Amino acid sequence: MIHDKTIRVGACEWDHPQWLSHFYPDDLPEDWRLTYYANVFSTVLVPEAKWQAENVDFEQWAEDVPDSFRFYFLSENVAADDAKIKAQLGDLFAGFVAPTGNDEIALRHVKEKNLREWKAWLLQANYRVIFFMDDDLRVAQLSEFKSLVELMGL
Repeated sequence: MIHDKTIRVGACEWDHPQWLSHFYPDDLPEDWRLTYYANVFSTVLVPEAKWQAENVDFEQWAEDVPDSFRFYFLSENVAADDAKIKAQLGDLFAGFVAPTGNDEIALRHVKEKNLREWKAWLLQANYRVIFFMDDDLRVAQLSEFKSLVELMGL
């Protein structure tokens, strides 16, 4: 299958505890983690509990990432009112995603396949965005998959 757009690869959440010792520098302030993540990956799937929190600051998130970055929001209600989020994130807001994904967005677990199997899957897939949902996701796994996508020219 020939893809006409680059596939974005990201994680569900940028604040994984296991990333503290392997991805984020020890002296990196907590409020800089999104910026650090956005320098490596072009998208993130924000869990519903995070974006529904009372103290969420979408405007700060918008300031913390490059213009090419995209936020997707995990939601049981994909028809949710997005006016507030759109107003604060602008073009950085890419939409809501159901827990099952959709025709353009895959929600997967990295342990489902090895890299060779992922390559075969990617050749058949027609997704614009792939998020890994693993609670114990390591940055190395996400980076390897991103590299595979890039090496395949997807």
